[in-house]
Amino acid sequence: MEQGDVIWEGKIGDTTLRVGVPHAAMIISEWDSPRGSRHKVADSYEEFERAVLFQLLLGAGETDESKTEEVAAAVKAAQAERPAPKTDPSTQRRRKNPKARMHRRSRRPPRRR
Repeated sequence: MEQGDVIWEGKIGDTTLRVGVPHAAMIISEWDSPRGSRHKVADSYEEFERAVLFQLLLGAGETDESKTEEVAAAVKAAQAERPAPKTDPSTQRRRKNPKARMHRRSRRPPRRR
């Protein structure tokens, strides 16, 4: 994760969490667990909340949700500021020579008449 993408950094229990939002459709989180460094890329806030925040709260045994609310507010503010990436159909790559379609019972392409 690039330093400019980091929107929140802090501790939840004993675990250091870094959260970044490069654009509105992606949330990147990194944390250091006793088993090693971990990361998760989520496509929505709901997925981020389930996969990261809930697990960290369970692992830390935290009952105070102030940190969770602080992270949630930072993520939602960053998603509102940063636009979603636009997909332009004209810039998508097309295959120049598509593969020949094989006959259903052989390894050769069908005969041309």
